[in-house]
Amino acid sequence: MSWGHRPQPGEWLVNSHILDEAAATMMKSVKVVRLYDVPYVGSCNRKGDTVYIDHELPPQLKHRGKIYDIDRFIVMHEVVEMLFEHSLKFPYRDAHQIALRAERALVESDGLPWSVYDRFCSKWIKVIGSRKHYANPPPDIDLQPEIDEDDKATLRRMGATLAARTGRNTVKK
Repeated sequence: MSWGHRPQPGEWLVNSHILDEAAATMMKSVKVVRLYDVPYVGSCNRKGDTVYIDHELPPQLKHRGKIYDIDRFIVMHEVVEMLFEHSLKFPYRDAHQIALRAERALVESDGLPWSVYDRFCSKWIKVIGSRKHYANPPPDIDLQPEIDEDDKATLRRMGATLAARTGRNTVKK
């Protein structure tokens, strides 16, 4: 709880309505682009105002007759992760874990079982991650996750050979 904030009734506990409002605000604050090869399925640009989602990932998931918007979950993850990495200087591994929990909270608040969403994501992580080359990566993609994880193979598959050699956050060759 923030000092000086007097919570209203219902704000003390987990509140799906407030989480929905936060997700809607995040969706309005970034541009979502689905035109590129994105090695880790989703990523931000270095500036933090664009979320890239791999062009192959389906935008929706249908479960028990209900359609869920996948972009909403991925944007929640990517924005939280980027804020922890860039604003608070967390390493990718730690920022990713916090973002995963925010993503899970949103998925479950929407009524989608985490196990269903997790299976969906695991399938697409495998499909997208198995590409031999990422011929069309976003030109300004934030490579900090790949650099922090020392994932030189993925950097090379993106054509980011300079980043693979030097750890500089650029897709330039």
